[in-house]
Amino acid sequence: MSMKKTYSDLLKKHPLGALYGTLLGIVAFSATVPMFTSGMWDAALVDLAMATVLIVSMLKSFTATDCHHSGFTEKCIAWGMVIFANILAILPTHDFPGSLSTAFAFTILICAFVLYFSGRLMAFYSVIPALWCCVFMPYHEEFMLLLSFPLRLSATVLSAVILKLFGMSVIYSGTSLNLPGVSIAITDACSGINQLDAFILIAFITVQMFHQKSWLKLLHFAFIIPAIIIGNTLRIVLTVLLFRVCGEAVLQGGWHVALGYVQIVLAFAIFMLIGKIFAEPNRKITEEK
Repeated sequence: MSMKKTYSDLLKKHPLGALYGTLLGIVAFSATVPMFTSGMWDAALVDLAMATVLIVSMLKSFTATDCHHSGFTEKCIAWGMVIFANILAILPTHDFPGSLSTAFAFTILICAFVLYFSGRLMAFYSVIPALWCCVFMPYHEEFMLLLSFPLRLSATVLSAVILKLFGMSVIYSGTSLNLPGVSIAITDACSGINQLDAFILIAFITVQMFHQKSWLKLLHFAFIIPAIIIGNTLRIVLTVLLFRVCGEAVLQGGWHVALGYVQIVLAFAIFMLIGKIFAEPNRKITEEK
């Protein structure tokens, strides 16, 4: 289905859908402005691309659904959401994560608007795009830092377990590995957090291609964090093994960059393998033919 046809169908079936998409697009672009000005071009472009994919997916869902006007109950719920959003908006906003209250308030306000004028199904389709544009994008760096430590800690513990299986004497402390003759610190840059944005975008597109059922898409997408942790774990183990053969050269320069790319490839391969496991039977038969 072409974008032109999608847009014309949208205007015919859900005229307000174009307004919802435009509103979220404006919010998404506004959220990237500080990222562009601070030099975070790669993160800003990836976040904007993901916002575009989510909004287009939302609009396509609108065109595939019959128009439904809100009933009395839905309008009452929408007004309740507006009141709750106003309560959130007046909460303290000086520090993260306290400042998230305003972002969530704006998200709830948008969903309440959609619920009131277009019904519960349209509101359901708008939740994820609204959360991405109104909550995640404005607080991109804070969320990345929040996720970084659990990712590093998980990869460090798993790496220590695997290295012990190889018979190596290794002790982990926090996010550091202590081996005979070397101590390796797993920093933010080594956690896989820098690639998480791009990985989320690729993973979202992948699950759309692999699955038709929503619950399978969600189940597959939930493995994005484990795939990154396992990929990072294998990179750390490979780094230690290469260190014993090649020395300290593998901990810096070209070796370090190359092993970073290996982590991305491994994580994506694991995510794709999981998708094959969850693939619907009829799709597996089609691929075999």
